Amino acid sequence: MLPAPFRLFFVAVPLLVSAGALAMAAFPRKMTSWQTRSPDGSTQTIEPSDTRILMMRVMGVVVAALALLMVFANFAFIP
Repeated sequence: MLPAPFRLFFVAVPLLVSAGALAMAAFPRKMTSWQTRSPDGSTQTIEPSDTRILMMRVMGVVVAALALLMVFANFAFIP
């Protein structure tokens, strides 16, 4: 049996990864839009294409599912 700090590490890190992945899946435009400023002072917003947004949503859900699977698998392997 591992000490409590190690068990906390193996639970906390996948939970943080899953939270970040779900945030990326839920708000891909907010997390990837850029604002550029030209020398004359005007600004322009750069946003990714719709295909990239779709892939970010899908991969965010996949990564979150794998991270949550790691959390539950840790309890099976590390009692």
